[in-house]
Amino acid sequence: MKLAFSTLGCPGWSLEQVIAAAKRYGFEGVELRGIAGELDIRRLPDFSGDGVVRSRALFEAAGIDIVSVDSSSRLFQVEANELRSSIGEAEEYVALAGRIKAPLVRVFGGYIPEDVTLDEAVARFAHNLRQLGDLAQKMGVVVASETHDSFLTGRVLSEVMKQTDHESVGVVWDVSNCYWTGEPIERTAALLAPFLKLVHIKDSVFDGRQAHLRFIGDGDVPIRDVLMILSDLGYDGYLSYEWEKVWQPDLPEPEEAFPQYIEMMREYMG
Repeated sequence: MKLAFSTLGCPGWSLEQVIAAAKRYGFEGVELRGIAGELDIRRLPDFSGDGVVRSRALFEAAGIDIVSVDSSSRLFQVEANELRSSIGEAEEYVALAGRIKAPLVRVFGGYIPEDVTLDEAVARFAHNLRQLGDLAQKMGVVVASETHDSFLTGRVLSEVMKQTDHESVGVVWDVSNCYWTGEPIERTAALLAPFLKLVHIKDSVFDGRQAHLRFIGDGDVPIRDVLMILSDLGYDGYLSYEWEKVWQPDLPEPEEAFPQYIEMMREYMG
C-alpha cells in the first residue's frame, strides 16, 4: 500500500508547493481537491489549456503520482437541473483526468429525500454512474463514488456498485465516515473489496453528533486494524490522508499534520 494526501489539507498551497511537500515528506501520490484557495481545479490555469501539460510534467519530474481528481458532483439528484449540472461537472472532471493522466475521478451520491425510497435512489444512482462510466472508459479513467451522504455504508454503496456493474466505476472507502455509522469495519471492507479503488484515512473522535478530526493515533478510528484487513484482502492501492483543513481552518497546519501521518502510517505498516 502507498501513501498520498488530499490537498484538502493544504488549501493555501500552490501546485509547486504541493509537489515539493509530497517529495519532502515521503509521499508517493497526491489527491487533487483544490489548489491555492480554489476548490474547483477546473478554474485554475494549472488545469486548463496548456497548463494541464505543464502540471503533468511537474508531477512526472518529481516522481509523484496524481492519485485522483476530486469533483463535488452528486450523481443522485431528484431535481432535473441540479442533476444535469452535476453530471456536466463530472464529465468535465473525467475529461480533465484523461488529459492529465489521472486514473480516478471521485464523485458523491448525495442525499436521498424522504419521499424517495432507498431502492429507487440506488437504481437512479446506478443508472447515472453507468452512463458516466461509459465516458470514463473511453478516457481511460475510473469514476469512484465515495462512502458519503446517504450512500455512506458498505451495505448501501455495494448495492449501487452491483447494479451499476461497470468496470470503469468503483468506490472510495472513507474509513472514518463509515466507522461512525456503526457498520463493522470487517463488513464494510468485505462488501466494498470488489469495487475498491482508493481508501481515505483520517482519525477522529465522535461526540454523538459529529466526528472531530485528530492526528493519526489520537482518535478512536481503528486504523491499524483497517490496514491489516486491507492487507489480507490484497489491497495494494493508495491510502490518502484527508486532513480537512479546507472545512476546518483551525486545524493544525499541514507542515505538522502531513509528516505525522507519514510517521504513524509507516509504524502501523512496518
